[in-house]
Amino acid sequence: MSRAQSLSQAQLDLRQNAAALDARFHEAGWVAEEHGAVVQRLTGMLMFGRGENNRQGPVDIYLEASGLTGADRALVEATVRRDLAEASTLVYNLALDGEQVAEARGLTAASLSDDLGALEYAISDVRQAISLFREINEENGGGEDDLSLQIGSLELASERLSQAANALMSRRRELRNTPGS
Repeated sequence: MSRAQSLSQAQLDLRQNAAALDARFHEAGWVAEEHGAVVQRLTGMLMFGRGENNRQGPVDIYLEASGLTGADRALVEATVRRDLAEASTLVYNLALDGEQVAEARGLTAASLSDDLGALEYAISDVRQAISLFREINEENGGGEDDLSLQIGSLELASERLSQAANALMSRRRELRNTPGS
């Protein structure tokens, strides 16, 4: 039996939705750097003296990915609000997947490690997206354009995702400590 066939439907859903979240966050420009790129960039700076002179900032990357470079403020704001709602929904749904896996039967500690890895990548993506949207909100200067409520929704979804990851860690620990596993 292949490894994929031995996974529960909840685990398959979690992994598929985590991959979809990662792809969407990168495609939309909500995440400016690939996993591990920050460490590689800092290592290059420390070891080889490479600077960041030619690097685009996260907001510029987002605006370019969204086709909003040079767009008027109202269009940017409307797009950011829509993107925040979509990001929150994706994160919330992945958190639900994680909660379902934590409650599923027939799991192994090894398969839960892979599930945790998928959630950790998602959590990293979400943190970068939150940082991006906070920066956009700061650049807008608040007022009618304030995005704090929408960013707060994404932060709540992120917290729920972190709690789901913690539940998976606890479940994995439990399985590792069970005799015969």
